[in-house]
Amino acid sequence: MKFQYWSLLVIGILVLGCEEEPPVIKFKQKPLLDTTYYGAAPSQQIKKVWLADVTGVRCNNCPRAAELAKKFHEDNPGRIEIIALYPNAGVLTWAWEGYDTLNSSDADQIIGETPGSLPKGMIDKVVYNGSVLVDELAWGSVINQQLQKTTPINLGINTSWIDDEDKGRIEIKAVANTAFNKPVLWIIGILEDKIIGAQSDSRVGGGLDDDYEHNHVLRSVVGSAYGDTIAQKMDVPGYTVERHYFIDRKQNWNADNLSVMVWVIDAETKEILQTRTAKMKP
Repeated sequence: MKFQYWSLLVIGILVLGCEEEPPVIKFKQKPLLDTTYYGAAPSQQIKKVWLADVTGVRCNNCPRAAELAKKFHEDNPGRIEIIALYPNAGVLTWAWEGYDTLNSSDADQIIGETPGSLPKGMIDKVVYNGSVLVDELAWGSVINQQLQKTTPINLGINTSWIDDEDKGRIEIKAVANTAFNKPVLWIIGILEDKIIGAQSDSRVGGGLDDDYEHNHVLRSVVGSAYGDTIAQKMDVPGYTVERHYFIDRKQNWNADNLSVMVWVIDAETKEILQTRTAKMKP
């Protein structure tokens, strides 16, 4: 009887001591962040100029303007960021049959005016001769003007691509390097390079290049194309806004050629204060 008693007691202790372990939880990604705080006042970044090439696939002179934008970029290393905007602006922007559609309502909203003739450009969305849309021949003058300016806001972007989920992660930080006492917006654009498609070009035989490489093409925006408010004012140096986002790849996007462009805007004047671009797959 004693043997049976002690055997049962040992078995009971073993059963009570063998609790089932909870399943291991694997966190693939750190949580998204949306925060505002005061940090150390940073040194001022060099201002980059935002150059928008407003263009269309049926515009004969638009390839020439794209080359001009590229030249400004190359002649001013690290100072100019290019975005190509394809608006819904009539026959010059209609997609060619069998090719990807590049024009978008996001481009329309960012431009904010009817372009009329193409090509046109916008430089930091400053007004020139009564319009933010600048004729090609005047791009250089406006760019040189903007290159002389400084920025009150530093801007940083970190990106990563999650292959098994086919999506990207974007981390953006804006920091005041001096007091800025006005509302601030930003727009986040998803751009794609190396899109091969048809393009009218007066310089080629037949007037059509069906193997043209379109670069810096605005594919979509994260949030509003009119701009999302990040602060009512950034009135203390070191005032910091951090926000993180996920983006899903659309079917016709090549993830290897995607970039993120962020531009910070003075909400009152609509002038672009700073811009940064980063490859989606660093």
